[in-house]
Amino acid sequence: MTNVKKSIMWRVVFCMVAVVLFAVWISVQMFKIQLIQGPELLSQSDSITIKRQDISPARGNIYSDDGSLLATSMPIYQIRWDATVCKEDTFRKYVNVLAASLEQMYPENTESYYRTMLKKARADGNRYKLIRRRVNYTEQKILRAMPIFNKGRYRGGFVSELTTKRVKPAGQLAFRTIGYRTKDNPGVGLERSYENDLGGVKGERLVQRISGGYRPINDENLIEPQNGRDVHTTLNIDFQEIAQRSLSAAIDKHNAMHGSVIVMEVATGKIKAISNLKNMGEGKYLEQYNYAIGESYEPGSVWKVFSAMAAFEDNLVKPSDTVNLMNGFREYFGKPMRDSDQGRFKKASFIDAFARSSNVAFSSLIFDNYSSAPNKYISYLKKLDLDKPTGIEIKGEPNPVLNHPASNSWSQLTLPWLAIGYENLHTPLQLLTAYNGIINNGEMVKPRIVEKVTDAGLVIRDFDEMSESKRVCSQETSDYIKLLTAAVFEKGSARKVQSKVLPLAGKTGTAQISTKGQYQTSKKYNASFIGHFPADKPVYSIYVMINEPRNGVFYASAVAAPVFTEIAEKIYTINVKQEINEDNKGHLPVYTAGYYSDFKEINKVTGLVLSEEVSSEIVQINTETKNASPKNNSEGKMPDVMGLGAKDAIYLLELRGLKPKITGYGRVVEQSPNPGIKVESNRTVYIRLN
Repeated sequence: MTNVKKSIMWRVVFCMVAVVLFAVWISVQMFKIQLIQGPELLSQSDSITIKRQDISPARGNIYSDDGSLLATSMPIYQIRWDATVCKEDTFRKYVNVLAASLEQMYPENTESYYRTMLKKARADGNRYKLIRRRVNYTEQKILRAMPIFNKGRYRGGFVSELTTKRVKPAGQLAFRTIGYRTKDNPGVGLERSYENDLGGVKGERLVQRISGGYRPINDENLIEPQNGRDVHTTLNIDFQEIAQRSLSAAIDKHNAMHGSVIVMEVATGKIKAISNLKNMGEGKYLEQYNYAIGESYEPGSVWKVFSAMAAFEDNLVKPSDTVNLMNGFREYFGKPMRDSDQGRFKKASFIDAFARSSNVAFSSLIFDNYSSAPNKYISYLKKLDLDKPTGIEIKGEPNPVLNHPASNSWSQLTLPWLAIGYENLHTPLQLLTAYNGIINNGEMVKPRIVEKVTDAGLVIRDFDEMSESKRVCSQETSDYIKLLTAAVFEKGSARKVQSKVLPLAGKTGTAQISTKGQYQTSKKYNASFIGHFPADKPVYSIYVMINEPRNGVFYASAVAAPVFTEIAEKIYTINVKQEINEDNKGHLPVYTAGYYSDFKEINKVTGLVLSEEVSSEIVQINTETKNASPKNNSEGKMPDVMGLGAKDAIYLLELRGLKPKITGYGRVVEQSPNPGIKVESNRTVYIRLN
């Protein structure tokens, strides 16, 4: 019996010792984990459940020239609820009211649905319950004021997470030029080119991983985001809409593949409108590619402006000189060169040859004078920067292809065909920039779309101060080119679409598109027009390109020129004419004008006594001061008909061999060309009476 008791005692003691030792071991391990391994384990735990999260800054805005928004970031909120922080009595008291408020705001679900959702989140201890995605700023303010939610984050559990959505208030206007970007795509247009300015600097915050995602640990950010800067463009919303409407109508009318239009301010190179539309079928047209900046093609006869510039600079010809058209046919090394009106004319003035777009006249002029030294002709083209990209802000501009004697593609046929716009590849913007430089009194300016970059209203970069220009031709050459391009509307290929509103100038270009290097088998054409207005004093220049018209009409005079005229008239009406009227308002004295002999006869009846005698046939009278001054009517120059009645104005203009076109009634208040500039006979003169 004693032995049994001893045996049991030893077992009890052994068990107790084992329990004590195990307890000691547990205590040691707890001590070790708590004090020695604790910080490391906590760090590992935090690395799994807590992380740094980027905070996207508010992206900068893109503005038009008048401050209208072209692109902006709209705040979009995601509303969540931490169901664990609200007191039980508060939840019970207001849960029904909150559910009713949610139903009133979002009636697609019932009050019962919202109440069940809230109670379930509360029972589950959900700390990140989704209430609503894609909530705008106004809705977010209303939600924040609802019962329970109005107690804030730490007492009501209301969590409002801000994101942004990029929107374009102008819709499809200049869509490709303004551009876009996504999280995984650097994008296109100004959104990409000015990413460093628009994008701002990201911030950081701490978030904790929970069921359903990550939630911010607190309202404080580790690093505050820096909002993006604003980009102010040169684009004009009104011009943009005019260009896009006219372009879409032309593409629709001619069933063209695509087209583009650029409107540029002559003196500054600022692009005021740029439209690119692709025919998607069924009357739909979208901006899917920036053809004006990114597509190169053979320009055709618009190139003759540059050939004419070279000829004028080298004094090879004057506008009135007679040139041999050879009945519109000439062979170069066995390959024929033809005019569209072959067989009609043997000779013509150079200005008429330009107006009719004679291939033979221009190929002969360049080939006969530069075949022994083609680099001299090429040097004028390089002076116009036709051998390099413009450097426009939009990415994707290709290098132009300007053939030259050192290239492998140069042949004995290159020079005559280059003279009329073949064997070279250029974008519409590159061609318009060169043209703009010639008509801008020979001063070429770099094209640009961005005016300035601002940060919170402060100008960071002003591109007006960085504008670049260079001289590309003489003033005389510029004046000659204006004469030639005006003749295109007066008696040339665009005469059927000349304006009754203002004088226009420009050049048509119909270029056949080669198929596998062959033109003979191709039935595809590019119809282009390059021009400016008003004709004698350019304010805006325009390039129109219509690709592959497919309704049987492909000549630029019928496809592209009407688009130019329509855009020019509308822009003139809403902008240029207003500027002229505003500039003159309140600054000019009241004038009348006429034959001096007539005034003296009238004075006998009215008793009006002039302050001085004038020995001039045509005089201008200031009716306030009674001063008389002679009108400037030198031979070979545009007569001054301002203030004259219609009868006298017509007589004086026709006496100089000019062709007046009159609108309105009364006395002349506008005339174009301006008084005193060189004019040739048969020039159309536009005068407006009021």
